[in-house]
Amino acid sequence: MRLFALGKQEIRLDLKPRAYFLGLDEASIANQVRQGFYGAQAQRLQVGRDELRIWVRYPKSDRTTLGQLEKMKIKTPQGIFPLSELADYHMERGPVAINRFNGSREIRVEAETVDPLASVPDILDQVEEEIMPELQAQFSGIRYIYQGQQRYGREAMGAAGGSYLVAFAIIFMLLVLHFKSVPKAFIVILMIPVSLLGVAWGHGLHGQPLSIMSLWGAVALTGVIINDAIVFYSKFDGLIVEGWKVPDAVKEAGKIRLRPIILTSLTTTIGLFPMMFEKSMQAQFLIPMAISLAYGVFLGTIFILIFFPVLIMLLNDARVYAKYLWTGVKPSKEEVEIAYIQEQRRLRFERNRGKYKPTLQEDE
Repeated sequence: MRLFALGKQEIRLDLKPRAYFLGLDEASIANQVRQGFYGAQAQRLQVGRDELRIWVRYPKSDRTTLGQLEKMKIKTPQGIFPLSELADYHMERGPVAINRFNGSREIRVEAETVDPLASVPDILDQVEEEIMPELQAQFSGIRYIYQGQQRYGREAMGAAGGSYLVAFAIIFMLLVLHFKSVPKAFIVILMIPVSLLGVAWGHGLHGQPLSIMSLWGAVALTGVIINDAIVFYSKFDGLIVEGWKVPDAVKEAGKIRLRPIILTSLTTTIGLFPMMFEKSMQAQFLIPMAISLAYGVFLGTIFILIFFPVLIMLLNDARVYAKYLWTGVKPSKEEVEIAYIQEQRRLRFERNRGKYKPTLQEDE
C-alpha cells in the first residue's frame, strides 16, 4: 500500500443540539471562529496608487492558546453565547490535499500485490463482495470506480474487441469470395466459437485468469482454426470436381487431410507447452496467450475432424431440400454443391468455345 504524508493538525467542531435550535450550522460557527483568530476584512482604502486592507481580529493575548477557544463568543439572532455551549471540538489530522474527479471529491486507494503471481481479478472480486458493501453501508452516497490495471484492461479489451470485429468481418468476406457461398463461409466461422471453449477450459485447468494476453491468443487462434477448416473444405470441393459422390468426398477429404491437420495442431500445441510451464518472471505475461493458442488449437482440431464433416453433410442436405421445395424436382447431392456447379459452367463454356471457334484461312 502506498503511504501518504500526514496532514496538519486541525480543529474539528461538533455542534451540540442547542446550536441547531438557535439556527446555526457548522459553516456559520466556523466562519466566526476564523474571523476571530485569523481576521476578517473590515475596510479597503485607496492611498495614492496603493490599496490598503484593514483586517479585524482578536488581540494577540486572546488567541495564543487553544483553551481561549472555549471562551470565544458566538453571535446569534437570539444573543451571544460561549462556543463551549454550542459545540465541542477535537484535534485530528487533516488531508494534505483534496482531490477531485469529475467534479466530486476523490479518495484514491492504490496498492500492489504481495504475490506477483496472484490473480488480480480474484482480489478485485473479494474487494467487491466483502469491503465495498461495508463502506457503502457506513458512508451513504459513496461511489467507486476501478482505475489502474482494471481500467487499462477494460479499455484495452474494448479497443481489441472493436478491432477484432473488423478483422472478423474481413475474414468472413474473404471466405465468401473464396468459396463463392455465404453458407460455406458461415460453417467455417462456426469453428471459431467451438475453439474458444478450449481457451476457457485451458485457463481453468492451469488456474490462470483471463487477461488481455488471453484475448490476443484467441485472435491468433482464429487464423489457425480457419486455416484448418479451409484446407478440409477445399479438398472436399476438389474431390467433387473430380466426380466423387458427396458422402465419399467427405470421407476421402477427412482421410487425406487427417495427417496434415493433426501434425499442424500437435506441433503447435506441443511447441507451446514449455512456455505454459515456464516459471521465470519474464514469461509470466505470455502464459495466457500460450494457453489460449494451445488448448484452442487442440480442441478446435478435434471438432474439425469429427463435427465439421457433419456440418458439410447437413449443409448439403439443406440445399437439396431447399432446391426441391423451390423447383419441385429433387436434385442429387452433387448438383447443389458450388464446386460442381462451377465445374459444369466451365465445361459448358469450353464446349461452346470449341463449337464456335473461328477457322483461319490462308490468303491466296
